[in-house]
Amino acid sequence: MSVLVFIHLNKIGGRTVRYVLRSSYGTRHCEVEPDGFWQAPPFSSSDLRWIRRFYPRLASIAGHRVTGYVDLVEEGTEFRYFTLVRDPLKVCASRWQAHVDRKKGKRTFEEWLEGERSRNPQSRQIGGTASAEDAIRIIKTKGVFVGLTERFDESLMLLKALRAPDLNIAYTPVNVAKRTTVAEELMANPQRRQTIIEANAADFELYEYAKTEAYPSLQREYGTSLDDALVEHRRTSSRGFNQRNIAVSRLKQRALFRPLTRLRSRGSQRDR
Repeated sequence: MSVLVFIHLNKIGGRTVRYVLRSSYGTRHCEVEPDGFWQAPPFSSSDLRWIRRFYPRLASIAGHRVTGYVDLVEEGTEFRYFTLVRDPLKVCASRWQAHVDRKKGKRTFEEWLEGERSRNPQSRQIGGTASAEDAIRIIKTKGVFVGLTERFDESLMLLKALRAPDLNIAYTPVNVAKRTTVAEELMANPQRRQTIIEANAADFELYEYAKTEAYPSLQREYGTSLDDALVEHRRTSSRGFNQRNIAVSRLKQRALFRPLTRLRSRGSQRDR
């Protein structure tokens, strides 16, 4: 038995990937953090045991709580980890845009960037520290598939071919930013760009590793027909998601998993 494990880093196109998983597996896919739970502790083996009560035929999981550094252990299950990484400049700009839209500018950019969660978020979620070395070690040790956001279609194709042959990668983009003015202004400011680079040194090192080593190895593993296959995929992917699977996945999540997870969380808080 195998389970696809999507490490959903912030602002890398992950919402669309999660819809791809829903479209592919329907009620066999679990979003591990219902609304309001994404800041809970990292997803663990005990959480997996809880999920198994409702998803006995589990095929995939996804969420911001899913990390590379917390081991998932279940007898008889192979965990196939995957993620996408993105240019840290663009990640930072997109996250700052989201923060401004949500918080209405209560902090300056400099104040926001001082926060630990604003620095090296990709390395932290994969490796558990603000160290590219730790993240790269996890990637190598666990065989994490690392795609690139700027090569999104190709990354999905490689994932299907090399890790998940039953994946349905026809899609339409989800959660596309409606406003990018703040992000564009940030990217156009040389001084602030330099500040971002200095604050995210580990993520730049991780991204360089992904671009020059991890991702090219996947391309080589696929073979020389990759370009032709990508053209064909783009021609046929306009069919979009399997809407029935999307609907039944959402229904199970909202009617069963979300309310029971909230009850579990309240019980845990009372026991502390």
